[in-house]
Amino acid sequence: VPGASSFYNSWSGYNDELLWSAAWMYKATGDSFYLGKANEFWQNKDVSELSWDEKTAGAAILLAQLTGDDKYVSKAVSFCNKMADTQQKTPKGMVWIQQWGPLRHASNVAFACLEAAKIADSRVDKEKYYQFAVNQIHYALGDTGRSFVVGYGTNPPQRPHHRSSSCPTNPSESCGWDDYNQSGPNPSTLWGALVGGPGSDDSYTDYRGDYIKNEVACDYNAGFQSALAGLRTLALDGSLPGLNGSSC
Repeated sequence: VPGASSFYNSWSGYNDELLWSAAWMYKATGDSFYLGKANEFWQNKDVSELSWDEKTAGAAILLAQLTGDDKYVSKAVSFCNKMADTQQKTPKGMVWIQQWGPLRHASNVAFACLEAAKIADSRVDKEKYYQFAVNQIHYALGDTGRSFVVGYGTNPPQRPHHRSSSCPTNPSESCGWDDYNQSGPNPSTLWGALVGGPGSDDSYTDYRGDYIKNEVACDYNAGFQSALAGLRTLALDGSLPGLNGSSC
């Protein structure tokens, strides 16, 4: 799409999308044709994120669950071990992948590693992956002093970079740049939205004009809510690390 290619380009290439789609088609149908296509599209490359642009790690985890094939298991394990053990962290513990929507990336890899914990292989350290996911999601929910989820927890964001919640609640009133530039909270609460998140030093200002740290987006919440669901599932069966496995 030429009009969007300058900002939604497939920077990683499109091979990972073909791999991702083949893996899901194999899961949905059980047809070995799609597994063959996944094997054809597989590239053993080092990646440091799971995102709308880069899906290799997610595909590896899914295919490891479905097949137990060593090339997929090894990639899944190495990815989650890297995220938990050696990937850069902020001083307060958020895994740092990139500055644009860092909590989106932290949530995505938290969800990915909860899924990796389901792989039936002795190399999978599921307790480590559980704890890693807990740490990342609890960071977003406010364990380090403030929440990054609109309408939830201690000192949550009140000025997300979001058009409609920044506009007057009365639909008969016009909405313009004065509404964008006003310093007060957004007139409407965008309940449950995850903002981009802090810098690599944990710094954050609740400023509507900061579309790097305070933007919200569907893909920001997708991994976050999926990881939350995974942690709640662990809590319900008593497997959640900490607090006697009873809460998330």
